[in-house]
Amino acid sequence: MTERSLLAKIKMIELGLVPAFTGNELRKMLDSLDESESRKTKRKFRKMWKKLLKSNPELRDSLTTNEKGSDPSKSLKRNRSVIVTSRIVSSVNV
Repeated sequence: MTERSLLAKIKMIELGLVPAFTGNELRKMLDSLDESESRKTKRKFRKMWKKLLKSNPELRDSLTTNEKGSDPSKSLKRNRSVIVTSRIVSSVNV
């Protein structure tokens, strides 16, 4: 594990997010949390995603659902996760 990825995982923990880079890691870590902690973590992720959307409106067209209130597909969720994670990694100073 590189220094940058280690610092990114620490940053994710500080932000209250699950420090996972892959879907498999994420699933295992969320399963290890109790239901209330898992819910809090998911809410924090959605909050961070919404902040990114506000700062980058061009993401809205490609990474949101067409209908308001509808659930995003698996691929949209994965893409959102990748964007949030990559922003955290890029914000880490080595």
